[in-house]
Amino acid sequence: MKHKYEQIFKSIRIGDLQIKNRIVMPPMTTLYAGHKGEMTDQCVEYYAARAKGGTGLIIVEGAYINSTGPQLPCSISITDDIFIAGLSRLAGRIKLNGSVAVLQLIHAGIQSYLQETVGPSPIGRKSPGYSSSRIPPRELSTEEVDSYVEDFAAAAFRAKLAGFDAIQLHGGNGYLIQQFISPLTNKRTDKYGMDRDLFAVNVVKAVKEKCGIDYPVIFRMCGDEPLYYKQLVGGITINDAKVTAVRLEEAGVDALDVTGAQGDNAHLVTPCFYVVEDEGYFFHLSEEIKKAVNMPVISGGAVDSPEVAEKAIADNILDLVYLGRQLIADPEWVNKTFENRPEDIRPCVRCCDCVDCIFRMAQVVCAVNTLNGLEYRYTLEDDIPEAKSPKRIVVIGAGPGGLEFARAAALRGHRVVVIEKEKEIGGAVILAAAPSFKYQYKKLLYWFKTQLQKLGVSIITGYEAGSEELAYFNADTIVFATGSEPIKPDIKGIEKTVLADDVVLGKKSVGVEVIVIGGGLVGSEVALKLAKEGKKVTIVEALAQSDIALTTTGVSLLTPVDGLFDRYGVEVKLDCKIVEVLGDGVVAEDGAGQKSAITADSVVNAVGRKPAIPEKLFRGMQGSGKNIIVLGDAKSARKVKDAMHEGFNLALNV
Repeated sequence: MKHKYEQIFKSIRIGDLQIKNRIVMPPMTTLYAGHKGEMTDQCVEYYAARAKGGTGLIIVEGAYINSTGPQLPCSISITDDIFIAGLSRLAGRIKLNGSVAVLQLIHAGIQSYLQETVGPSPIGRKSPGYSSSRIPPRELSTEEVDSYVEDFAAAAFRAKLAGFDAIQLHGGNGYLIQQFISPLTNKRTDKYGMDRDLFAVNVVKAVKEKCGIDYPVIFRMCGDEPLYYKQLVGGITINDAKVTAVRLEEAGVDALDVTGAQGDNAHLVTPCFYVVEDEGYFFHLSEEIKKAVNMPVISGGAVDSPEVAEKAIADNILDLVYLGRQLIADPEWVNKTFENRPEDIRPCVRCCDCVDCIFRMAQVVCAVNTLNGLEYRYTLEDDIPEAKSPKRIVVIGAGPGGLEFARAAALRGHRVVVIEKEKEIGGAVILAAAPSFKYQYKKLLYWFKTQLQKLGVSIITGYEAGSEELAYFNADTIVFATGSEPIKPDIKGIEKTVLADDVVLGKKSVGVEVIVIGGGLVGSEVALKLAKEGKKVTIVEALAQSDIALTTTGVSLLTPVDGLFDRYGVEVKLDCKIVEVLGDGVVAEDGAGQKSAITADSVVNAVGRKPAIPEKLFRGMQGSGKNIIVLGDAKSARKVKDAMHEGFNLALNV
């Protein structure tokens, strides 16, 4: 009998390497290595979990090949033989769990985390980010470039000695190899400028010579450098990429991994929910590259459903599908798909909290997979020990924190009842799921409902818990996960505003011209929603910089010219506070103390949220002798990620 997802579970060869299915874990920076680039238990077990979860091919995040090429602190190093032993432990764990182990080799070039970077030409990024220096890079001499070719080959040989089945050369996402290929960053006049593909070609040939012609080489390439960014016009196009692909095949590359973008539009490499609603963000590029070559092509981009992966392979758009953030969200995606349990797949919500960790140079965490990064404690959730003494637990509030606490507690064998005063579970997730571009959160709610039902958790909705109800259940532990409510700032005329919650949920309508008070996450999302509906929106933010400015989602919105706010005509006034709300607009005051009137049909209050906890009930329970827990927004109004992590970890301690 054929499997429902027949194409996904067909084996395939890359060179002489047999891969059991068509799902690839692409390289994604985690910063789980040590401060000198050495291997750690955290890094090893993180990848082991994805292998144990059934992934066919695992490409480990970029290991830098020499001292001038680190992407970030705590990136993996393969600069010396001393790193082989640690890397062999990583390769071994991946292979013992049934996956093919590939190590990506990288030199970050002008995006290296160094004060003085190097590159093909003294041209840096237009918008230096977390890793790119603001000092123009030093142009490498021809002799240095030749030596870098040998550094890549030496690193590949170390990877082979460590037991990796293949290596991937990072020739995309704006790193050194792409910098040589791109006309935006390569203005050289030597052989490496006259032929911009030459560096990549020579690296491939050197690796094959050093490691053997049969040692597989995968090449991650850029299929479209600008994507839709006007500021990057003149970069690599799909037609350029097809020519490069043919040359790479002639040089000996065994498979291509197709993505797009670079450092100046890096948020498009892992697009958030604002940027892309459809799955297969790079499929249009892989389809064109596949027409040009006769080797396996890998691609993906915001793929999370088995149906999309299956169809892409069946339609010959590509040969293997990479699942990036989705495998962070659920390392068992492949096993659950094979067992025809897609309802059990924890969905990635495309929030980019994982990517934002890298912006802060912090270790990656996942908003929805609270075990991510802790696999060295429990590889998968099945490894979490049952409670020694099962308790009766009542959770008040069915927002993300309460639901995750209930799920984790039930996994451990506790008897859990959830009481929610609203008719539907979800809390803040209902708000998050309301805009069309955040439909992934609806998948998260469906997943919660499914998991809690399977675990036997009782859910009572449309009922406000009181002391009598809590006495009836005779709980050992009472969890207050009652969420948050909008802040009503002390502004004259604030009663004339409409709450952002009501606008997002469709309970209140607004006019054509709208002022949004608050430029944080809530204000920005309601502004984008209204702008997409054709409204003329102005955001007024009291801070000199929005608190989302250093996030992937913020960059997607706020980038001049190419950002979504510019595209949809949203005006943002920073360092500007509202002093009064009028019937036809507001009176605002800028940082210099100058007041001015801004007219509008409607004013939306999106200042923020504060904890909402039933004080009388809470105080009554404190003296009851029961174990009382407060979590999520009821403790402090934050993001979905914070509530879920808090709920999960507190449940492990009960």
